[in-house]
Amino acid sequence: MTRETPHSPGPDELRLQAARKRQELGETIDQLMAKTDVKARAALLVHDKTPEPVREHPRRLLAVVAAGVVAGVVLWQLRRSGKWG
Repeated sequence: MTRETPHSPGPDELRLQAARKRQELGETIDQLMAKTDVKARAALLVHDKTPEPVREHPRRLLAVVAAGVVAGVVLWQLRRSGKWG
């Protein structure tokens, strides 16, 4: 039989310590996996660098860019054909 001294933990205390260590190791693994998830980190970086109005209204920005591209192509075609400028 083992004799418990005041400084040695009992079985219940050992179980609690083991559970705490498992929890800590699980959190550490989650943190390491998050650091190695390049796709998620890149998406977060892009999200952080994107201005707030663009994040709130991405379709509006896309429509403005598309309209600019269409106008540029039309002007280019008109210049190329000699009908304008």
